[in-house]
Amino acid sequence: MQLRHVRAFLAVAETGSIRTAALRLGVSQPALSKTIQELEALLSAPLLTRSSQGSVVTEYGRAFLCRARAISSEFERAHEEIEQMLGVKGGRVSVGLSAIAAMLMASRSLERFWKGNPGVHVRVMDGLLDRLISGVRQGEFDFAVGGISPHSVSHELTVEPLFENRIVPIVRRGHPLAGARSLTELADAKWLFTNEQPAFMTLIEDQFARHSLPSPTVALTCESFPTILDVVPHSDLVAALPISILQHPLIQGRMIGLTLAEPAPRTVVSLVSRAGVPLTPLAARLARDFRQVAKQFDHL
Repeated sequence: MQLRHVRAFLAVAETGSIRTAALRLGVSQPALSKTIQELEALLSAPLLTRSSQGSVVTEYGRAFLCRARAISSEFERAHEEIEQMLGVKGGRVSVGLSAIAAMLMASRSLERFWKGNPGVHVRVMDGLLDRLISGVRQGEFDFAVGGISPHSVSHELTVEPLFENRIVPIVRRGHPLAGARSLTELADAKWLFTNEQPAFMTLIEDQFARHSLPSPTVALTCESFPTILDVVPHSDLVAALPISILQHPLIQGRMIGLTLAEPAPRTVVSLVSRAGVPLTPLAARLARDFRQVAKQFDHL
């Protein structure tokens, strides 16, 4: 198998068209079709089904697609790493960030990084846990930073804890429950969670259950932090959020964290990369800057 086979398959899988993929690669349609046929022969499996409506990946094609993306990304990173070692100007780094990491760490980490690497293009994508892990595993991201436990991922990834995040009830300044000091006082509150499945909701529900309280009433689930920052200061909802979020300039003075008698549940913000695959020199420098910025939140 050669790299041209992988690139040909990716182009067709991503465009859904032999014609469009051939234009993207700058080859003829017959030549591209022949390359795909060679790949299918090498793998002894049909990767694409072809019809008048286009080309669609088969079950075997879907399985190969993840590996093909990783192969292509790894080749690009190897090329970039050699260029960086040779001192070629520029370069690229791709990073996946959770919403919390993006809000609290991105600007300061990038500022530190660009001071020593002014010509580097950095690509930042944010997303939920599954998106971050998938992006690292497939080689889309050099590394990711988010609320990822070392015990929640497979052996093919390396998880480096950066700091712990206490999950606390957060309300607008002047909220009727701003003086609450126990979970019991929040039993009748209406809650906001970041979405329906993350650890935040589970942690708070478990905390209520341990103190023999009914599960909190969820009025709003939201994956958009800009929406959360607009809703919470203008409502009586109680949001379950990391206490570190109160350090953000857009939040200071508008929202407060409640200090309860019950110990706050905790999550871990970690840096995730592929096990056994060294970061490129530029990605390693940016990871170092994220580690430095993370120290500011280690004792909140």
